[in-house]
Amino acid sequence: MNGFENQDKVITTWHTAFKRCTDFDLWGQPVEAIDGYHRLSKQLQEFSGTDSQLFTDEQKKVLGKISVCLNLRCKVLQNPGSPEGIMLEDLKRIGSTLKTVLSQKCQDFPVDITVAQIRTQSLNSSQFANSPDLDEEKQEGRANGNLLPKPLPVEGMPTLTIRIEKICLKDARQFIDPYITVSVKDSLGCNLMAPQETPVATRKESQQIIFNMDVYIQKWIDSLPSGFAIFFEFKHYKPKKSATSVKCWACMEKDEIKEGNVALELYKKPADYKRKNIRLLTVKPLFLHIKLLFNV
Repeated sequence: MNGFENQDKVITTWHTAFKRCTDFDLWGQPVEAIDGYHRLSKQLQEFSGTDSQLFTDEQKKVLGKISVCLNLRCKVLQNPGSPEGIMLEDLKRIGSTLKTVLSQKCQDFPVDITVAQIRTQSLNSSQFANSPDLDEEKQEGRANGNLLPKPLPVEGMPTLTIRIEKICLKDARQFIDPYITVSVKDSLGCNLMAPQETPVATRKESQQIIFNMDVYIQKWIDSLPSGFAIFFEFKHYKPKKSATSVKCWACMEKDEIKEGNVALELYKKPADYKRKNIRLLTVKPLFLHIKLLFNV
């Protein structure tokens, strides 16, 4: 499959998802619409990044603008009765732009994003005055993590799901608010997509911290450059320092990505994203246990 065929398949998938979202929006089903808009926006963000090679720079600008508009629509739907930052009719015009993005230019975008952002920011500012304590929000955010939704399926382009089952560590019960940051980086250590953090694990045993959480890699494995690797950083909270600390890390290179159960070695911090000076955390049989699944 060549690059043009990939582009056509991806755009068709995105436009179908977009139409489904606007239908939910029109039918008065905001929960379903928000979920779909959010999922599609995340994927557009990933493929409008500088590292993405599937689209041209001009096409990425258009995709980035569409992503912004989807997020603005979500904010409006989350606040019924508020002055709308972006109207549903405007969003439908953007659907035509998404469908023909391969021939679109950024300056031809059908919606004035600046005006829509100002209106939505005004709405957010009015809510901010009545918002709860920010420290509590930050703590809640850490507990909930920021895992991204499962990417939209595209025929012939498999995505990867990583189930983080558990990590084995000495004195596992001592770690406060433990979680894992998952990132995908190139051979130079640069992010190829947004890092994701799991929610805090609440189940601990003598030498095990149980997660059983799914992380969806947001780009198709075949679209990633050679030399990439997936990193897992185990982090926990230190009350005395009022800070989060990295205890250890693990990584998985492309040739290790095969369906099934995997036990990854744990390494001493800091994480070496270029993989030049890796040191084992311990000689004891303690590992990060994950399970890999390809979504076709």
